[in-house]
Amino acid sequence: MADPIRDPLESWLRERRRDSASIVDLHRIATGNSRANWFVAMSSGDRYVARVEQGGVFGTSSAEEFAFQRAAHQLGCPAAHPRWIEPTGAVLGQRFFVMDYVDGVATGRDDRSMSPALADDFVRRLDELHRVDYSAQLDSGSSTDDVTHRQIDRWADVYRQAAGARIPLLDEAAAWLHHYAAEPERIGIVHGDPGPGNFIHDGSRVIAFTDWEFAHLGDPTEDFAYLVTMRGARTMARDRWLALFERVASVTIDDTELHYWSVFNAFKGACANLTCVGAFTSTNRAPNMALIGTALHQTYIRQMAGLIETGGRR
Repeated sequence: MADPIRDPLESWLRERRRDSASIVDLHRIATGNSRANWFVAMSSGDRYVARVEQGGVFGTSSAEEFAFQRAAHQLGCPAAHPRWIEPTGAVLGQRFFVMDYVDGVATGRDDRSMSPALADDFVRRLDELHRVDYSAQLDSGSSTDDVTHRQIDRWADVYRQAAGARIPLLDEAAAWLHHYAAEPERIGIVHGDPGPGNFIHDGSRVIAFTDWEFAHLGDPTEDFAYLVTMRGARTMARDRWLALFERVASVTIDDTELHYWSVFNAFKGACANLTCVGAFTSTNRAPNMALIGTALHQTYIRQMAGLIETGGRR
């Protein structure tokens, strides 16, 4: 698999590094759905990760991911140093960027366990990400008051472009989310996919958050709700997560907030997953693309509709 990309990647890296170092090891180290991560070792001893898009999956861009990861790194948040970006797709056939390789404790792909010390540090560092002053590194747009509404519209646009037609349940959910959106108490860098499996650690401390493709400016409650109900749900129970947020970060989330952002995250998942159908029929014929774009997409729609029906505010 590495042979077709070795030569063009090596040539591109030499131009960026301004030297003649060669690639001595190139192999895939992650099987993520939206990006392929390739370990790259150079004859100079430098080690990188080339993060390559896979057919526009999830409606996210390398350019935006690179910008948020770079901002987080520059602001002292745990993130690998992003070095260079290739935003055209002309080199490898897909857009990509290259970051420094970060060593950490290796765990199984499906391992969602966290020691108490690591859980504390993770929540602490996530809260720091939310609170850091991003204004010098990121453009917040003309107004920050409507960040939640912009995210709703963003994901509605993603699904409409992917589907080519309207899906009434998603349109109704977008209207519900707009209607019940509360003005954020504060706005920060939202990771968008935080939790076990998406950070590198040494067993007790977070070294780097990974997978920044969903990062944006918004209400940090989105991240905490996603952690409780999705990525961290197998790690510990909801009440334990909520108590941990309050103890470590002085963050309190009530039932209304948790319900709203649970609907939002299911809506986002349904919209993003629909893009996998187009990827499967064009550039990415992996079976998981078809499953994500159909079965998982429908799972999120059912979850979203059920939450609105049984827990909507009156």
